[in-house]
Formats: sequence, C-alpha cells, structure tokens
Amino acid sequence: MNLYRVEIAVIGASLGGVIAAWRACVLGKRVALVAEFDWLGGQLTSQAVPPDEHRAIERGGAAASYLEFRRQMRAHYSAQSGFVDRTALTEGCNPGDGWVSRLCIEPAVAATYFEALLSPYVARGQLIILRRSTLQATEIDTRNRRRIAAISTVGAHTARVEAAVFIDGTDSGELIASAGLKFRIGKEAQAAFGELDAPTASDENDQQPVTYVVALRRCATAGVPIAKPLAYDFWRDYKLPQYPHPLFSNRAPGGTRGESIHLPFFAEGQTLDWWRYRRIVCAHNWHSPRAEVSLVNWAQNDYPLQPFIGATKAQAEISDAAKALSRCWVYWLQTDAPRDGGTLGGRGYPELQLATDMLGTTDGFAQQVYIRESRRIVGVETLRQNDICFAGGAFDAVSRDDSVGVVWYNMDIHPTTVSGHGVNAKVRPFVLPLGVFIAADCDNLIPGCKNISVTHLVNAATRVHPSEWLIGEVAGHLASGVLDAKTTLAEFAREHLRAFQAALTAAGIPLQWDALMVAHRSNNPAIQDTN
Repeated sequence: MNLYRVEIAVIGASLGGVIAAWRACVLGKRVALVAEFDWLGGQLTSQAVPPDEHRAIERGGAAASYLEFRRQMRAHYSAQSGFVDRTALTEGCNPGDGWVSRLCIEPAVAATYFEALLSPYVARGQLIILRRSTLQATEIDTRNRRRIAAISTVGAHTARVEAAVFIDGTDSGELIASAGLKFRIGKEAQAAFGELDAPTASDENDQQPVTYVVALRRCATAGVPIAKPLAYDFWRDYKLPQYPHPLFSNRAPGGTRGESIHLPFFAEGQTLDWWRYRRIVCAHNWHSPRAEVSLVNWAQNDYPLQPFIGATKAQAEISDAAKALSRCWVYWLQTDAPRDGGTLGGRGYPELQLATDMLGTTDGFAQQVYIRESRRIVGVETLRQNDICFAGGAFDAVSRDDSVGVVWYNMDIHPTTVSGHGVNAKVRPFVLPLGVFIAADCDNLIPGCKNISVTHLVNAATRVHPSEWLIGEVAGHLASGVLDAKTTLAEFAREHLRAFQAALTAAGIPLQWDALMVAHRSNNPAIQDTN
C-alpha cells in the first residue's frame, strides 16, 4: 500500500471536488484527489449533464472561475473549423442550442478543460490524482476523536492518504458516512425546520431519484433498434405515484405536485420539445451539419423505485437498475413511441441511435449515474426553505453578513422515491452562509459538493453546476485558510470571517447579489429551471 502525506485530501472528483482541489493548489497547498471515474468533474462530465444555471448567468452571479469556464467552452467551439453560432433557443452562444441550458456542450470538452486546469499542479508534484480509486475506510485520530487522521483507497490505487484537512467531494457524501459523522438524507419533517413544503413525517428513503444519462444521435436513416431489454414490459406499463400519465410517454411532472405537462418529442421554433431539451450537437451550428446528439436526462428515465443512499440494495445495484431503465426508455423511443402529430405514420423513432462515441464509454451511456441528492452534514447552521423561498411581493435577493457566495436556482425536486412528490418552486436569489460548511461534530472535514448543511428542499436549489462549483471553490479556500490559521474550522469561522470573505472577494467570488442583475428577466420562454 502506498502512503501519501499531503495537506489537503479531496475524496471524490465530483464537480465540486475537482474545483476544491484546484483552488487549494492555486493557494499553494499539497493536495491529493481520489477520483473514481475516467473523467474528472462529476455531473458536468462523467454524469453527462449540461450546466443548469440561473436566469442571470449571462450577466454574472457566479464565481469568476466558473464564468471563465463558460467563456473557455464557447471559445473552444468558436475556434473549431466549421462552427457557426446560430443559437436560437437561448441567449449567448449555445453550441448545442438546447433549451434547458445556455451552454449545452459535449461532456468530453469539459473533461478536457479540467485535465488542463489541473495538469500544471500534477506536473510539479503538488497534486496527486489517485485515478479509478474509491474510498475504502476512514481512520479517526485516536488523540482527538473530532479529527480524521487518514483514509484508505481501493481500486487502481491501494493507498493510505494522511492529511490535515479532508474535503468530501463525493456525490453521495461517502466520506461523511465513513467517518461516522452525523448527516441528513431524504426528507425532513415539517416540524424539524418549519418548512412549508416538508412532509408531516421525515423519511430518509424519500430521496430525489438518480438518472443514468444516455447519448442519442439522430441519424438520417432508420437504424436497428437495440435488443429488447428484460425489464421492458414492466417499465412500459409503469405509472408514477401521484401522476396520471405513464412514465413512458411524452408527458412529464409539472411545476406542482400531481400536475402533468406535455412536450412533443420534436419541435421547431420556440416550442419546447424533448429532443432539444439537452441537445449538445446542433446541426445548424455547423457549416457542414453534424448529426445531432442529445443527452437523455429526461423525466422518463428518472429511477423511481429505490433511493440511492441507505437503501436495502447496494448503490451499484441501484445504478445498474437505473441504467436498465434508461435502456428500456431507449428501446421504447426506437420502437413504441407515437410519432409526433400522427402525420409521420407508424410508431417509434428508429433513427435515434446510441451515440457510442460521446461519453467516454463504448455503449453510449454515462460513466456514472447522475446523483441529485447527497448525505448532508449536520452543520453549525442549516439553510432552510424559509431562508430562500419567494412568498410574493417584491422579488429581491437574500443578503447575509456571513455570506461566502451567491446561489440561485429553482427548488427543483423530481418525484421522490417513496412518496412520488415533486415540486419546482420559485426561490429568491440567495447566499450561502459560512456555517453550512462547518460540521458540528468534526474539526477537519469540509463538504465540497452537494453535502453542505441544507435541508432536502434547499438541496434542490443548491445541487446544480454553478452552485456546486461555488461550494467546491469555497471548500478549497476554507481548507487552505484553516491550515494557514492553524485552527479548527469552527474557530476559523468565528475569528477569521472578515479576512476569509476578503480572500473570496479577491478571488472573484461575489458575496452579495447585484440588484440590477436580479431585476433582469429574459423574455425567452424557452429558458427553464429544471434538472
């Protein structure tokens, strides 16, 4: 077993985990990053989800490093021979011209960006990446039970990593659980935090569903459908609790519980449709049109039967079951889906074929299941729905004196795995207080992903790309600051808040919302908040 001694260990190469490692390296720290999948970057790369963002993102409202990433993605496409920006569905240059995001890009392009971002630190020996490896065990300091001493890994690297500070960058909060810390998962009861949309009784198993994303190419001619999956008949006839429509249909849950909306599979102009929802290759954005590719992360392949965390089945089994559902959905699209409008004749779209060259795999499926909900630390403060919700009246931003960054996204909850309840509720632009990064029962673990101290409801508004990027960058800053101050996380938060905020501001992380930015509204009806 190899031994690595570093200052900061980041466990998990999620989007937040990668940015935490990068920021810690920028600040001069020695870092180890444990990465399970081939691509670094989690939901943006290995999980194959284009960035879901708030409505003012073209004017800012995110970390400068995230805005630079967006600029670099557009610069990459603009430099390609044959690319032409004819974006029609959203504002800004949108390479895939999908409507859920203003920046629908190929995940491989983002993966290449992260490799380039980290490579200088790897080259000088400041950053160690333990690839294709996972957390095996966590060792607690015997002299101080509030501290993690080391972790061990399995996989391509069997290693022991000792560090002064640990960042949990896993998508499901694996380090939090392994360290035996208190955490929350699933739905809290209304009595716990007084949240209007919380249920009467808590349920740890009532979690947001996971989704196994698959890439489809729209070919010029019909192809051969995939083999009929074993579970196909079950999923073809399945209906979600609380909703009137079959799961396999062109309908989806709406903005309120039990509401059902209809989208055509293919449409033109400003009419929203399924194909252009997460389209990442758009024919009209190329002088010589490329065959279009769309990422299928739709309501129809959200896996609704079991929670990903804490269920009786192992996570690998849930992941396999979610992938099987997505395979069934592909088969239904190819063979059974009613063709839009009934004028094209027949059923099915056999011209939709697996895009096996898009996601770093041989089968067209993502490297990793898309995880919406993580174990969440029990922090010295917990952000609640009441702190961010919009209840009518003037639409202004939340402001706090202890802010470490700005966040804005709808409270977007897909029908959950026990009750089937979902909601897509409007929230105010808000900020993250430093307290949600400070675990109540550990002095050297920092959440770096979807695992900050928020409720199930607030997690739905903090789990998307710019928010997770912010969380990772703040985690990297915080880990470095604690090392420099030679103190605990809780003491650092009490004694060094203003200096920490100054460091964040200097790094381009806005701490409060600009009123003019919040006042902006896009007139484009295609701009949505749903992920």
